[in-house]
Amino acid sequence: MSSDDFVDAQPVPPVEASIVSQTDNETSSATRPQHSRTNFSSQDCVDYPIITVPVNKDTQCYNMHHKRRGDAYIFHHTEFDSNLVLGERKDDKDLLQKLSDILTDRLEFNVKVFKDLKYKKIEEEIKKAAHENHKNSDCILFVFMTHGYNDKLYARNTHYTLDPLRSLFTSEKCRTLAGKPKIFIIQACRGSLVDEGTLIPLCPNRRISSSAMDGPSIPYKLSTHADFLIAYATVSNYAAYRTWFLQALCKVLDSEENQKDDFLSMMTTVQREVAISFESELGDKQIPSLTSLLTRKIYFTQKEKPRNTLTNRMSCINSNISE
Repeated sequence: MSSDDFVDAQPVPPVEASIVSQTDNETSSATRPQHSRTNFSSQDCVDYPIITVPVNKDTQCYNMHHKRRGDAYIFHHTEFDSNLVLGERKDDKDLLQKLSDILTDRLEFNVKVFKDLKYKKIEEEIKKAAHENHKNSDCILFVFMTHGYNDKLYARNTHYTLDPLRSLFTSEKCRTLAGKPKIFIIQACRGSLVDEGTLIPLCPNRRISSSAMDGPSIPYKLSTHADFLIAYATVSNYAAYRTWFLQALCKVLDSEENQKDDFLSMMTTVQREVAISFESELGDKQIPSLTSLLTRKIYFTQKEKPRNTLTNRMSCINSNISE
């Protein structure tokens, strides 16, 4: 890898179930109904607005059998205002096109690409997405390709924090995405530290065990912040090489062999690919960082094509807004 690459400062049939969520206006415990955590029953539901989710509470996989996969938003930045003193992001336009094609053709998303937007426009597009009706969608996905530092991302004109925008899609605020995956992929630096890598000698295989817990019986309450997956190109406080993460992501998503895996397993493969297969001329290494709040497995099962109609390629909308 050249140093020039541096750096960016099986599905279960759906069953309908219901979950309950507190209203947006309830801010103090004094105003909330005092329900017993151990004796929560259907009678308690009358005090809460009802939100439907497209799976039974014990289903292990997300329902990916809606009419459409959903929208994928890509915010791509190459140029920044001079007062930010940020270098132009070059050499990833081909990667942007490849990622867009894979999300469209392989995963069947409706891809929307936004280039060099100022923060207010980014905020506007994400708020618009949060207010749309996603009833017929499997999920939603966001990709940010930009500079970053100290867990802040850069728009064309300023930096911003992603978390307030992500929180617009919690189950209480974006109810048609309740119980559905909300995926955020961030290609950006998170600091200036450099991972120099560690030489690991050969060692014996280790057994890895896993366990699972059963949940309570229906009705049930779902955590407001459930069903998110946030993937960063690197760990906190470290710099990220511009193309390694998304190159690995495209390779894994485009692989027939990996299509049998759930998405979180795919992302683990991406982590391994970046951590082991990529290295700079100086010997620097990198590993993507995942925060999973998923409650089920995601399988991108192929959508059935309508009969007697032409196969339509998912539209890729390029929004070039100049201000």
